[in-house]
Amino acid sequence: MNGCRCCDCRRFERRDVMIGGAAFAAATMTGVLADDADAAQRPPERQFVQAGDRFQAVTGAINKQLVRPEMLELGARPVEAFPLDPASGVLRRRNRLNRLLLLRLDTAAMSKKTRERSVEGVLAYSALCTHRACTIKSWIPDKQFLRCHCHLSQFAALETGRIKRGPARRGLPMVPLNLDADGFVVATDGFTGRPGPAKK
Repeated sequence: MNGCRCCDCRRFERRDVMIGGAAFAAATMTGVLADDADAAQRPPERQFVQAGDRFQAVTGAINKQLVRPEMLELGARPVEAFPLDPASGVLRRRNRLNRLLLLRLDTAAMSKKTRERSVEGVLAYSALCTHRACTIKSWIPDKQFLRCHCHLSQFAALETGRIKRGPARRGLPMVPLNLDADGFVVATDGFTGRPGPAKK
């Protein structure tokens, strides 16, 4: 862990030791996406976000509710959420790499690619910093940057989550969005890249 003692890093360090180190780190810290060979064999609660999944908030005033665009205040702090399979009602929370940040921003200020992945201004980003997989907790509203509280990497929410300040070297993966027939925000595809740190 290179001497890092932040709470998220310590939690991963302890868990790596308890579960067996290498196997856990390979599966959890490097990210295994939905096209991996064993993805279909995973129980639904451990599968990665999939097209058609809705999103259930796990923080804030809308905690435990399925997200609609009007529930998110424009420009406000992101809400943490996990994907939920509407057919089975299974919340895919047992895969930490599914932790997401949902926020709503002005579409006119977004880059073209960001806007294409949004719906009614709603964006979905991985909540895990691409440096050490700390959960991103901070929002800089005047710049509209997401910031990791562990090592202060910053990501531009209006520009597909690209890096604005390290030590992270990759932007935050997104989940492309749309609305379903009932007006809920849904995924149209899986992550645009590997959530969490890059493979070494």
